[in-house]
Amino acid sequence: MMRDLGVASPCDGINGSPSRHHSSSRPGSTDRLYPSLFPSDDEDDEPYYSKDSDSASGTSVTSEARSTPPLVGSRRHLHSQYEFVNHLRPEEVRWFYKQVGDKEWRPFIGYDSLRIECRFRAMQNITEDEKTMFEKDIITVRGGLYEVDVDMKKCTPIYWSEDVADMRRGTWFYDDYWQPLEDEYAQEIESIHISKYMGHKLDQPPTTKGKKQVIQRKNFPEFYVDWNAVDEIYIFSESASSKIFRSVSNKIGIPKGGKRLRRGYRYEAVMDDKPPDISHLLFVIHGIGQKMETGNIISRCRDLRNQVKILKQKLFPNFDELNQRAEFLPVEWRTRLKLDGDTVDSITPHKLRGIRTVLNSSAMDILYYTSPLYRSEITHSLQSELNRLHEMFCKRNPYFLANGGKVSIIAHSLGSVITYDIITGWNPIQMYDQFVTSVINTEEQTASTSSEIRDELKEAKRRVNELESLLMTVHEKQKTETTLNFQLENLFCLGSPLAVFLALRGVRPKGKGTLDHILPSSACKRLYNIYHPYDPVAYRLEPLILKHYSTIAPLCIHKHDAGNKQPYGQMKTEAYAAFQGSSERLSDRADQSDREFVDSTEMASNSSQDTSPARNQGFSSFFSGMFSRKNDVNLTAELKSIKRLEKDAAAIEKSHTSELMEEDIDQTDLEYRIDFQLREGGFVSSYLSLLTSHTSYWKDSDVAYFLLTHLHPALEAS
Repeated sequence: MMRDLGVASPCDGINGSPSRHHSSSRPGSTDRLYPSLFPSDDEDDEPYYSKDSDSASGTSVTSEARSTPPLVGSRRHLHSQYEFVNHLRPEEVRWFYKQVGDKEWRPFIGYDSLRIECRFRAMQNITEDEKTMFEKDIITVRGGLYEVDVDMKKCTPIYWSEDVADMRRGTWFYDDYWQPLEDEYAQEIESIHISKYMGHKLDQPPTTKGKKQVIQRKNFPEFYVDWNAVDEIYIFSESASSKIFRSVSNKIGIPKGGKRLRRGYRYEAVMDDKPPDISHLLFVIHGIGQKMETGNIISRCRDLRNQVKILKQKLFPNFDELNQRAEFLPVEWRTRLKLDGDTVDSITPHKLRGIRTVLNSSAMDILYYTSPLYRSEITHSLQSELNRLHEMFCKRNPYFLANGGKVSIIAHSLGSVITYDIITGWNPIQMYDQFVTSVINTEEQTASTSSEIRDELKEAKRRVNELESLLMTVHEKQKTETTLNFQLENLFCLGSPLAVFLALRGVRPKGKGTLDHILPSSACKRLYNIYHPYDPVAYRLEPLILKHYSTIAPLCIHKHDAGNKQPYGQMKTEAYAAFQGSSERLSDRADQSDREFVDSTEMASNSSQDTSPARNQGFSSFFSGMFSRKNDVNLTAELKSIKRLEKDAAAIEKSHTSELMEEDIDQTDLEYRIDFQLREGGFVSSYLSLLTSHTSYWKDSDVAYFLLTHLHPALEAS
C-alpha cells in the first residue's frame, strides 16, 4: 500500500530526518490511540496488554482489542512505502511513560509522541545555550495535565506534586505485547541493523531451503539477539529457566523459541490523534484525612477520571463528535496548613497511640474548622489554591475562557462545607453576635431592679449592635474582594455533612422551593448532593428547603449499565412507604405541615438510610411503636406524634418556630431535585458498607456516569 510521497513528516528538516522511505518490516495500522484501545491511554489503570496464546498456530497473539484499530475513520496501514531498510521516521517511533507502581509502559497518544520525538531529534548535537532555549518551550502532554523533560526523560504533573513518570523512546518492541525494548539495547540493535542492512530489500526469500540460518548475532550480558532474515529478528534469554522453556516449547510443537522483535511501533503516530480542547474544568476537593495520607486526593481524582473515561469509551463511542471534554484537577488544601503546630500531638497520650494519631490526622480537621481560631486559615488555604489553579490553567489554556469554558467543583465530606462557605461568603460573626445578644437578654431577665444595671445592659446591647453592623460592613467588602475568581456552574457534594452544618447554624426551611434559600444562584447555578445510603457522614439537603421533603425519598442514581434510563428531570416524586397512604394530603395541608416542622437533620438521617420496601416497613413500625403505641401508619397520626415531640423542644426552638409560624408556603415542589442516593449493592453487609461507604465514591461507576451525563447533558438524551 503506497502513500502519497508528497506528505512530509512533522520533523522534516530536523537533523536531516528522513521522511519518505518507510522502514517498517511488518504490516500494522496508523490509527488514533485517542480514544484509546484501552480503558485509559494516559492514566493509571489495570494493565491493558493481554498476552493470549493461539495454540492452533503456535504463535503468540494479542486479544481482539489489540488487533482491532481503535478508531472509526481512515486507517492507513504500515505497509512499507519502499521495501528497503531505512532510518525510522518520527511517525514510527513511539514514546512511552511509566509511573511508580505500573507494571508496563503506556504509549503516549500520537500527537504527544510526535512532538516529543521532534524535540528529541532537534536536541541531538546542540550546544548548551541552544538546549536552554528548548527548555523554555515546554511540551504539555496527556491532555495538558503533564509536561515533559525530553533530555531527562521525565513526565511531570503541572497542577499537583509527585506523580512523576519515567519516559522511554520506543524503536524496537517485543512482538507479543508491544512493550518497548530498553533504550540502551534498542540503540545498539538499531545501530547494528542500519549498519548491516541499510538499503537491503525486505521480505527476501531464504537463500537455502529448510531451517533458517542465523545471519547475524549480537550478544548481551543477559540475552542475545539473532537475525534470521532482514525482517526476522529474535531475542533469547541466557538464563537457565529460559533454556528449559525453549527445550520444552520445542517438544510441544512451538516452531520458534525466544521472542520476536519488531522495528517501529504497530500504530503510526498522527498529529490529529489528540483529545478535544477542555470545555469544562472540575476541581476535585478532599475532605478530612489528607494529612494522614499525603497525595490521597491525587489518586482519588485519578480514579474518578479513569472511571469517567472508561464509561465514555464503553457507552459513548462517538463522544468526540460532541467536541467537548471535561477535565478533573485535584485540589489539596490541608497538607500545607500549620494550624496549632504540634500542640495536639504533644498532649496526645501514648496509650493507643496509633489510633489516636489517625484521629488527630483525620477527625481533628472538623474540630479545627469549627474553631474560630483556625477556620479562616483553612478557608483561605482552599480559596487561594482554587484561584491559583484556575489562573494557572487559564494561562496555559488561553482558549478556555475565549470559548466560554465552564468550571464546576466536586467536593467530598468536609470539603463541601468549606467550599460552600467560600462561595457564599458565610462568616460566623453573625452567630457570635446573636449569642452575645442572647446573653444580654438573659441578664436583663434576671437583673435586679437597679436602674444602673439596666442602663449598663442597654448600653452593652447598643455597642454590640454597632459592632455587628461595622463587622458585617467590613465582611461584605471583603466578600466582594476575596471571592473565587470564576463563576461556578455546578457544585457536586459527595458524602457531605453540609446539611447538618447548616441546620446547626440555624437554617430552617422557608417554603420557597428554590435553591436560593441555601445557595444563591448567582454563586452557583446547580447543587447536587450525592450520597450512599449507609454513609454515616452524609445528610440530606432538600428538607432544609421544603420541610415535607423529609417524607419524600431522594432520587435514586441510575446504574451505569441499566437500560432505558429515565432522565432525572422526568422522574416522579415518591413518598416513603410510611407516608404513602396520605401523600395526597401533603399539598392540601401545606400550611399545617409548615407548623408541624420536623428537624430536617434528624428526619433526613433516618430517611436516607431506609429506602427499600423491607426497611420502609421497619420505618413505619418504628414510628407507630415509638410515638403512638398503635400500629396505625396513617400520616396524620404520625404528624401528631411528631408535633408532640416538637412541643417538648419548644423552649430551644422558640425563636425559629415563631419565624416559621409567620412564613407562608408558596410551593409544595422543589424547583429541581438536589438529593441523589446511590442504590444499595446486593449481598453487601450493612456493617461493612458503614465502614467503606464514605470513601467509595471515587471508583463508583454509577457516580462517574452521573457526573458524565450531567457535565454533558446531550448524553442523557442519547
